[in-house]
Amino acid sequence: MKNVLRHTVVLFALLLLCAAGTAHPAGIDMKEGDWEISSVASMTMEGMSMPSMPSKSTYCLTREDPVPQSERDKDCRIVKQKVVGNTVSWRMECKKGEGEGEISYRGTTYDGFIKMKMVEEGQTMTMNVKLAGKYLGPCPKGQKSGATGETAKQMAAGQQAVAQAQQQQAEQEALRKKCEEFVKRTAVPGEDPGGCEQAGFTRSLECEAKVGKLNLEYGQYEITVEEASRFSSGCALSETKRITVCMNLDDPLPRELTKGRQVQKVKHGKDKITWRESYEGGEIMGGIVYRGASFEGVAIQKSRAGSDMELLQVTKVTGRRVGVGDCTKERGPGATGRGYSSQPRGGDSATQTDNMKKGGDSATHTDNILKNPVKKIRNLFGY
Repeated sequence: MKNVLRHTVVLFALLLLCAAGTAHPAGIDMKEGDWEISSVASMTMEGMSMPSMPSKSTYCLTREDPVPQSERDKDCRIVKQKVVGNTVSWRMECKKGEGEGEISYRGTTYDGFIKMKMVEEGQTMTMNVKLAGKYLGPCPKGQKSGATGETAKQMAAGQQAVAQAQQQQAEQEALRKKCEEFVKRTAVPGEDPGGCEQAGFTRSLECEAKVGKLNLEYGQYEITVEEASRFSSGCALSETKRITVCMNLDDPLPRELTKGRQVQKVKHGKDKITWRESYEGGEIMGGIVYRGASFEGVAIQKSRAGSDMELLQVTKVTGRRVGVGDCTKERGPGATGRGYSSQPRGGDSATQTDNMKKGGDSATHTDNILKNPVKKIRNLFGY
């Protein structure tokens, strides 16, 4: 609807230019100079009437050069013009419609009409414009034709607005194409044929015994999050985010990949974790590949908003290890980064912290607890 109205405003300005520019052949009883053109436009679209739009504008009119060619709209052109006495009539063809007009002169005044039929965004619009003109005086010094006074200023502003709108449209289209390219090239990693099925992402000793420990080094990771949403013909990229998180074998996935959802069916491999979950109205597919001190993961969520409408959300997260950082410290509200409390409490804390600094991961803490659960649990909770 906004595009239709915007096009209507541009078209209306064009109609006035055509009215001023086509109706002054030699022999017409019209005094050359600065004219005020009054108009009242009424529109209907798909059976809906819009309020009348009165306006006034001023133009310098001459028989030789009524309207500068640069001010004509390339989408419309006059295809037939006829002069009978002091009455001029014409037909107009546009890329998206057609119309006709007529003006009758009486020296220093005129009256007339314009009728147009346009199709914009699949909607048919008809416009009727009543015209009245009167002579004001000589044209501004040095000017022979074209808009004058406030009309010239408004037209210049309108042309600038159209140029800005076209630039914005071009920028939006470029962003849409960039988004489509991102969606097209971003794919979920395939399942590991030898993977082990388990519930959730947390480390499983049973799966470790089958496929080995996950190829993920414990520590602090700098991650980059890229997201895109596609709905119908629209596609939008979110602003790229860069944050720091703590990761270990017990917490191997950045939360940006799961969006906080509890995934039950997961396939766990040594270098890869993949998952797939269906829910009412959609599904989520995801996978992450580990390379020791780096990883790359993708999650794709499809939601159905109807039988023929689908919302697609694509998230890509890449990360690289930047060290242990503050992952060995107790995490608290407002702390920089994100993760878990990897600093144990109790008698063996110094030994376990040393192990982490030497490159161990949280799996080491779990192993120690399992070897002597009573003693280690007491040490962990300080009693």
